[in-house]
Amino acid sequence: MSTKPRYRIEDGKVCIDIKVKTAQQLFDGRDPAPFRERDLDPDAVDYIVGAAEEISPKTDLKLVVWVSELPSLTVDDTTIIEAVRAHFIYELDRLRRRIRQHVRQGQLTLLVGLLVLVVFLTFAELTSMLPSGYFRPVLREGLVITGWVAMWRPLEVLLYDWWPLVRQRRLFTRILAAIVTIVHGQGSEERAPRP
Repeated sequence: MSTKPRYRIEDGKVCIDIKVKTAQQLFDGRDPAPFRERDLDPDAVDYIVGAAEEISPKTDLKLVVWVSELPSLTVDDTTIIEAVRAHFIYELDRLRRRIRQHVRQGQLTLLVGLLVLVVFLTFAELTSMLPSGYFRPVLREGLVITGWVAMWRPLEVLLYDWWPLVRQRRLFTRILAAIVTIVHGQGSEERAPRP
C-alpha cells in the first residue's frame, strides 16, 4: 500500500506550504511593532520548524505561503519574505549566543568539578593516616567516588548537552536557505496542495 507524500516537491525542493486567509495571520497579533520588525505568529513558526524537522536534512526546502487575499500596501510580498528571514536570523543569532553561553558554563563547571575532584582525592589519600580498620577503606573509597561523581555534570555539559542546540542551529540555517514564495488570489487556499 502506497501513501501520498506529506510534502510536495517543486523544482527539486521540498515545499512547506502555509495557507492563510490574510497576510496578517502570519504575524504575532500581540506584537505592536510594524510588520518588518514584528514577530511571526508562534503557530506559524512551530509549523515551519516542525515541517523542516520532518524533511530529510539532505533536501533543499522551499517555503510557499498561500494567501487568499490580494497583496496589500501594508503587507506586500517583500515584507512577508523579509519578516520570515528576519525572524529566523534573530532566532539563529539567539541560538549562537546560547551555544557560547553553554560552552562557557561547561568550562566553568569543569573547573569546579576538577577542583572538587582534586580536593576529594587529596582527602582520600589523607585517609592513610587514619588508624587501620574497617572505616578507613570505606571512607577512602567514598571520597574517591564522590570526587569522580562531581565530574559527572561538567562532562555531561561539555560532551552531550550542546548537541541539541547544534542540531537546532543547523535546522534554522536550512530554513534560512529556503526560497520563500508568496501565492495570492481568491481561492488560493483551495488551490494550495493538501498535506
